[in-house]
This record gives sequence, C-alpha cells and structure tokens, in this order.
Amino acid sequence: MNKWDQIFANNPQYKPLNEIFLAELLAKIKKDINSNPKKMVDLGCGTAKTVFQFSKLSFEVIGLDNSIVALKKLQEEIDNSQTKNISLINVDLNNYNLAIEADIFLCNFVYAFIDNKEFFLKKVAECLHDNSVFILITPVIHKGIIYTEEDKTKIAVDFEETLKLLKNIFSSIDVYHHDYISSREDYVTFLIKK
Repeated sequence: MNKWDQIFANNPQYKPLNEIFLAELLAKIKKDINSNPKKMVDLGCGTAKTVFQFSKLSFEVIGLDNSIVALKKLQEEIDNSQTKNISLINVDLNNYNLAIEADIFLCNFVYAFIDNKEFFLKKVAECLHDNSVFILITPVIHKGIIYTEEDKTKIAVDFEETLKLLKNIFSSIDVYHHDYISSREDYVTFLIKK
C-alpha cells in the first residue's frame, strides 16, 4: 500500500472547484482557447468531486491517480450515480507515460507532490494539441515572505521557480487567478498552452 492509499483509506474530504470560479474559467477557455471543449483529464483526481463537475457539463472525463484505494472509492461513487462519461486510470504521475489527447488537462492541488516536475510537465506538453489547455492550480510561496508551520508550505511550490519552469516548457502561460487566503496563503491558477 503506497502513502496515497494510506491517506485515502482514512476518507479525506476534498472540496470541488467553486462553481462560480469553474463557470468563469470555462467561459474564458471557450472564448480564448477552444470554443467547444469536450474531453477533460484530471491529473491526480483522488476522490475529489471535480470529475463529476465536468461530467455534469457533458465532458468525457478521465481521472488519473496513483492511489488504487482512491480510485476504488471514486468508482463506487461513479457506479452509484450511474454516470457513464467518467473513466479512471491508475497511474503514477511521477512516471506518467500515457498518450492521452484532451481539450482540458487539470492538475488541482497535486503539483507539489510530484517529484520530477520537469518530467511531468513535459509529458503533459506532449499530450496537448493546439486547442488544449493545461489548468494548473497549486498553492505557492513567495520569496520575501516569512512563513510559519501553520502556512502549509509543504503543499506549496515556489511561485517564481514554477513560473520559470513553465515558461521553459510551454509557449503560453497565463497567471489567471490568485486566490489569497488568510494572511499568507496564495493559490494560483495557471492557464497553460502548448
């Protein structure tokens, strides 16, 4: 049992994307990138409800995760809901080597846990087509800010280093949204094109 199986065995609760945020995000994607996105891949779906949010919007959804426990729990929810347009694949994103085409790739609060970020990003880049978008949502830390243990820096990545790495791999990076929480937390949404 890997560490993620142990975590998901305890039934952690993860929030879905805010519905207003998702509607605005999809409106921007439809206006600027792809007027009719149909297929979405959730990179590190866990047991989150995000796959259902996109499914209800008539997307074909593929959820990828390293935890068999999480995928079994999510599959039970899919079966109970009788949803037909969600499929799940067990894959370690640190060794991600699937050639999946989609209009939207989402990595939501997972990026900090990927060991080889450059390898992962290059694999995502290989999957993108001209009308695809990679949505990366991650907590970030900023240079010059003093953080405490309470700030959850273990699930955050350095903003400037992340932006630099993204610019080295992708042609277009839009720092779409900063979600400032409490006194020092910042969750950034990047919209990334091939």
